[in-house]
Amino acid sequence: MTQDSSHDSDTFRQFCLSLYAAQGVEAACLDLQDRFDLDVTLILMCCWVGQHGVRLSPDALAQAEQSVKPWRETAIDPIRALRRRLKEAVGPIDPERAKSVRDLIKQAELAAEFVQMDHLLLLLEHLPGRDARMADRAGIVRGNLLRYTAVKGIETDRLPRAALEALVAQTVKPLYQDEEGEDGLDTETRDARSETPDP
Repeated sequence: MTQDSSHDSDTFRQFCLSLYAAQGVEAACLDLQDRFDLDVTLILMCCWVGQHGVRLSPDALAQAEQSVKPWRETAIDPIRALRRRLKEAVGPIDPERAKSVRDLIKQAELAAEFVQMDHLLLLLEHLPGRDARMADRAGIVRGNLLRYTAVKGIETDRLPRAALEALVAQTVKPLYQDEEGEDGLDTETRDARSETPDP
């Protein structure tokens, strides 16, 4: 891995961690994962590329899903299942006594997800996508997510819209914050006020 690709990997990881920690996103991701068998790292990838103005095609999303499926099923899913199982008593060992083990397993789960994130980032260099930077970013993110759910065979009317919109809102939120200054005003509002004569 080159220095540039290592930087990109760190940036993608940080994006995923920051977005996942944003209000409503963790619950949305877990809902989509547990109810519809969606991959959280692929959900976050849809948001990442959408924030950067890239529209992923259904073929690209299908390729990504198939590419990470073996790793997810072999590494991530079993680790997650074990972590969740230890939230309940195992024989005479109650969840409190197993907490230190569960924390270690959680670290292993995150490490496995990082491996998948790094793979997806490399895969994106070869997947077909369309430059849509002039389009509304919220629409691009939403479209990427809806195409991913379609690839998984999920009908749109079955999807929890609140979960999808939470992902969209938190993904594009930093873009609007970047347009605001220290006074909290966006560029257009600040310019308009500067042109208004003092009373």
